[in-house]
Amino acid sequence: MGHFGARSIVWVFWFMNLLLSIVYLAISIVTFHNVQWGMKFLKDFPNRAAFKNSLLASCMLSFLIVLFWIIFSFFVLLGRFFAALPLGYGVILGTCCHTGFFSLLAGLVLQTHEDLAAQFKKYGHWSGADYQTYVATYAFNYILCGSYILLTLVLVFTAGAFTKKEERSSSYVAKAPSTAGATPSAASGTAANIDNNHGFGANWPNSYRGGNV
Repeated sequence: MGHFGARSIVWVFWFMNLLLSIVYLAISIVTFHNVQWGMKFLKDFPNRAAFKNSLLASCMLSFLIVLFWIIFSFFVLLGRFFAALPLGYGVILGTCCHTGFFSLLAGLVLQTHEDLAAQFKKYGHWSGADYQTYVATYAFNYILCGSYILLTLVLVFTAGAFTKKEERSSSYVAKAPSTAGATPSAASGTAANIDNNHGFGANWPNSYRGGNV
């Protein structure tokens, strides 16, 4: 699989997952509002707070996790978030799998409380559309679970296209030739600067050094 072909496959699956996520984000907010509204009529309901908190947490946390992953993964795939792309790619790979399983958990929580949603509809607190939106919310949780797990597999098999290190350039800058001030080599026949002071220092006259040696 070519380098650009693998990248294209990742982006195609990413955009498909994005469309499903956008639909889910919209209906989960509606369900969150409907649950808040319906719970106002259950003041004497046993364990009302537990039911309310579990339903609202399932909607809101799933909403935030999906939204965060969309934004985060977009910048990582563009190479704008981490200086080291392999690190960022590994993070979105792990969070993608995590988002899928959390969507499954949120869907199970909502489906478990479907009888309560049916009671809201039965007593007129919810309309038929509100109830259908509730059902669609946990249905999309299951759909997102599958899509995120599928995207995780795609990311695993195309990791090389994003994390492969660029090869170093084979061109090198030639060194500049040695300047005239460089020390002459022995092969040129010219001796280097030799200290003829014989240990007396440069400022001592020849008479104190025994003359020219």
